[in-house]
Amino acid sequence: MTVMPLNGSGGGHRAGNEPGAGRDEVRGIGDLARLIVTKTYLGHPRLHRALVITLGVLVATCLIAVVTRLSALPLIPLPLFGAAGYALWRIRGTQDHRALLGWSAVFLGTTVVGFWLVSVAARILD
Repeated sequence: MTVMPLNGSGGGHRAGNEPGAGRDEVRGIGDLARLIVTKTYLGHPRLHRALVITLGVLVATCLIAVVTRLSALPLIPLPLFGAAGYALWRIRGTQDHRALLGWSAVFLGTTVVGFWLVSVAARILD
């Protein structure tokens, strides 16, 4: 029985630090996630501006809800949106792909939980 290599290089498995190893080589779920984040973020330069605008709209929605509902309950998600803003600031200045993945995960997690808290506050106030 003959064994056919899947990577097309004719050889065995290359280590990531060997000279011939490709930068886009995926070996696990962590490498796949890092590759998706770096290709998406670095491939679309306007993405950062769109994320900042989205975060600004969410913060403005919370502040407008405080005025219209006459309650401080919509202010609950603001610390999470502040953490998401800090993560965006760190994403902008990072050069390391692992740090980009980590700060992107922080941004995504805090934004989703903050958005969920906006809906919870709206449900409580109704």
